[in-house]
Amino acid sequence: MTLLETRIVRNIWRFDPISLLKLLAHLGYDINEILFCSTFGACSQSRLLESIEFRHSPRKVVITLNLGLLGGQSVLPNYLFKQVHNNTIDAQRFAEFFGYFDDRLLRRFLLAIYPEFDETIFQNWGTRKKSAVHTLRLDSIATLHWLTQLVFPELQVRVEKVTLQRNIDLGSPILGKSRLGYQTVFGKIKKLPVPGKQITLITDEDSFTNEQTWPHEIERRLQKLVFPVLQGVDLHLEIWLMIRTQGSYLGLKQNSYLGYENLLSDNLQFRRIRIFSGRLL
Repeated sequence: MTLLETRIVRNIWRFDPISLLKLLAHLGYDINEILFCSTFGACSQSRLLESIEFRHSPRKVVITLNLGLLGGQSVLPNYLFKQVHNNTIDAQRFAEFFGYFDDRLLRRFLLAIYPEFDETIFQNWGTRKKSAVHTLRLDSIATLHWLTQLVFPELQVRVEKVTLQRNIDLGSPILGKSRLGYQTVFGKIKKLPVPGKQITLITDEDSFTNEQTWPHEIERRLQKLVFPVLQGVDLHLEIWLMIRTQGSYLGLKQNSYLGYENLLSDNLQFRRIRIFSGRLL
């Protein structure tokens, strides 16, 4: 066994099923290369995972759980276990016979709890999750609040409907092609009011870490987590950060930005920093 497999065997009692399955998938084991069985005994155990065995010819992983047909909570009649105890039925043959059904039942049970591993139902779990999210009304107040709070659990979140001003680029007028009329506007840019949503993130601290400010951290999470989910939603959106306290002031130093650091003042006031303003298409 490899060093990592040895550590897994030694610390199997620390795992829960989903963590173990994810680790085995990371090591390259397919769900069909994993065999499930239960501990043969009448006593209940204090942990769910009993042991794990790595086999390399053929390549197979055997996971023993304190759950199933042969365990203390078995649904089999007690009469069968008495026959095994009295040596009327051979214990090894009894365990091998019901071990086949044990594997199927435990496999279906775990796949029902963790459907991301059941490729017979969902061939691509990532696509399935994305499709499930898009069945929600992502432009609603409640859904936006739920999504934003998941991404920013450290911050207070407020979402509200607002009317935003948007610049519409009409292009330059062209002699001989542009027409004068009811819908014609002279000038390249036209400002129009549009219905939109405003998300306000509220924090008591101006820095996420000693090296990272909240505006930079919010921009990173928006680009990585929020905007990919909101793809395909036609939404006018503004995102603001409100800082209740001020721990530092604007100074001539590296990573110091006007608008992120406050000017020195005797009056304590909340700061509002606009993180994003635009239309999501």
